[in-house]
Amino acid sequence: MDRGTPGHFVGAYLVNLIIAELLFAVGLGTWVIAAWPEVPWDRLERVAVVAMITAPLLLYPFTRTVWLAADLIFDPARPGDR
Repeated sequence: MDRGTPGHFVGAYLVNLIIAELLFAVGLGTWVIAAWPEVPWDRLERVAVVAMITAPLLLYPFTRTVWLAADLIFDPARPGDR
């Protein structure tokens, strides 16, 4: 669903980036703390690259829905709007 305003889903992209980065940071921090001091840095680097490419792609439908819900809360639909 689109609200019909130009640039509407730039917010969805921003929410997507924020959520993906936060999940990545929490996962990376948890892995490093759990594996310390024997952290497998080479494997961690490969997993991190794959995670940062796939996370935004997998999360986009959900973050787009979250952004639309937030937009509807702050700017409710008016009668006659499509």
